Formats: sequence, C-alpha cells, structure tokens
Amino acid sequence: MKILPTSKLPLLSVLTAISLALSACDQFKVANEANKVEVGQTALERSAQNNRRKLTHLLLGTGSVKGVYFPIGGAICRLVNRHKASHRIRCSLESTGGSIYNLRQLRDDKFDLVFAQSDWQYHAYHGSSTFEDKGPDTALRAVFALEADPIALIVKQNSDIASLDQLENRTVSFGYTRSLQHRIMNDLIGAKGWSKDNFKEIRPMSDKRQIAQICDGLLDSILLLTSSLEDNLKSLPEDCDLKILDIDDPAIKALIADKPFYRTGIIQKGRYLSSTEDIRSFGLGATFVAHESTSPKAIYNVVKEVVENFRDFTSLHPSLATLVKKELPYAGISIPLHPGAERYYKEARLLK
Repeated sequence: MKILPTSKLPLLSVLTAISLALSACDQFKVANEANKVEVGQTALERSAQNNRRKLTHLLLGTGSVKGVYFPIGGAICRLVNRHKASHRIRCSLESTGGSIYNLRQLRDDKFDLVFAQSDWQYHAYHGSSTFEDKGPDTALRAVFALEADPIALIVKQNSDIASLDQLENRTVSFGYTRSLQHRIMNDLIGAKGWSKDNFKEIRPMSDKRQIAQICDGLLDSILLLTSSLEDNLKSLPEDCDLKILDIDDPAIKALIADKPFYRTGIIQKGRYLSSTEDIRSFGLGATFVAHESTSPKAIYNVVKEVVENFRDFTSLHPSLATLVKKELPYAGISIPLHPGAERYYKEARLLK
C-alpha cells in the first residue's frame, strides 16, 4: 500500500472541500429551482382563489320545476350570467316548495333572492298570517314585480251578464271556500260593501266542477285564477262556449289602497277562450325579493340586466308577456325596495 507524503495531504483536503462545496451548491440550486416552481404554482392557485372570491354568487329560490317560477328564474339567471365577466356576478337557481318555503329560507340565509307571491311577501314582512310564529322580517326588501295572476270571471257566451254588478241575485261559484280566488273575491265584495246576501247562492266547489256546472247551465258565473285556466279549460266540452268578463270595478282601487299586495292585471287577448280584446282584472302577482344585506351591487346588476333586456326577458315565458316595465318597482309591492334596486330604478327614471 502506497502512503502519500504528508506534504500532499493539505492539497487533497482542499480539493475535497471544494468538490463538496460545489456539490452542495448544485443541490441548493436544484432545491431552490424546485421551490421557485412550487412558489409559482401556489401563487397561481392563490390568484384563482381570489378571482373566485371576487365573483359574487347569487342563489335563487324558485318553485316547482313544473310551475312558473322555476323557468322564469332560469331566464333571469341566463340574462345575468351572460355578462358575468364584466359585473362578476354569477346566478344559479334551485327548485323549491314555493313562496312560504322561499321566504322562510331567505330569512335563514339559505337563499340570496327568492320568488314570492305578493300577499306572502306582505305577511312575511309584517309577521302576520302563517309568519306570525316568527314575527316580522323587517329586513325583507323587494327587487321587482313579475307577472300578475288576475282572477277570471267567466260566463256563458250567450249570457246577459256583462259586469260584476250584474252578478247580484245570481247563482255563482268562486271555488272552494278556502281557495285563493274565493279569498280574493271575498275581499272585493267587502270593498264593495256587499255580502253573500247579494247573491242568490254561492256554491263552493272545485275548479273542474265549476266548469262542468256552468256548461250544464247550473251556474250563472264561475271564478278561476288565470294561472290555472289553461289546465281547467282542457276539460271544456266542445259545445260549451264561454267568455271572460272585465273586472274593472271602482272598489278595486280602494281595495289595493287598503291591501297593497293586490294589483291590477291584464288577461291577454287571444290567449283564452278566443278573446278578441285584452281583459282587465285584478288579483295577486309574483314578486322577486331579497334581504337588505344582499349585495347592493349584485341586486343593481340583476335589475339592470332585466330592464335593459326587457323585450328579450318578456319573450322567454308566456306569463311575462303582459309585464309592463314601469310597473316593476310598484305592482303588488308592499315592502321597501332593496337599495340596489332603488338605485337602478332612479337612474332609469322608473321610480318617482
């Protein structure tokens, strides 16, 4: 075995130290490059997360998939989502159990916006009727009014009845005693100063039976909701000719002043029973509501999308055909407007 001279040992040690240092430097460089990649990926991920946070997500509570609210909710979301890159608002919807469910869920922050029938909007805000147990929801705010659901006063085509006043001393049906149209008519009768004694007879019965009995000549007049007309008229016998009368009574104005969840409405000509003229009536309507805490910017943009694309919006569902732009902040609305909605309506000169 060859033994190195002691004089060469320091040089070897130096070379070894240099080699180890270079190796360590390379390892540090590789590790550092790896760290740079990892840091870069994390920054990208963080940026994406921040962008997602900036995108306001609005969840709509609608109604049954087979009902009117669900497809209208879809129409609203389509309008909002097509410009989400600019206003950073994304809209989605869920089918629900309807107005009462929606208003309760909105109060519990399960939804951002919901559809509600105009009377239930009123009762939720005031803590009356079915909302009495929870008390008033004074943070509830209106966004806009939607379609009306006016009552349809129907007589035979050859009837001598031409107006509401001519129902006196007649045999009529307003549906079941607890039906919505019966409650609406009771309020109108009260506003007129009438009672059940003004009629020969008021027969409570189902919608289908009303149709059958008027066709058989057993009733002089019946009352249905416009929203149920299409289904009910499917069972109309071919030899039964009916027509819808205007309900344009002076008492309606007083009734709306007393109970502002009511509104006037038009039954569009040609849609039912071959009517040749628009038919004036009144009833309840659909409204779109939120909580005061819902983003004013988001609500502003939702209203803006609907108003500025109003013709497209009203063409997306038959029930929206009679919607009037200037009525959006008023019709059937009995609670304060949301600040975001109010701001847009003032800018668009739709609010007095």
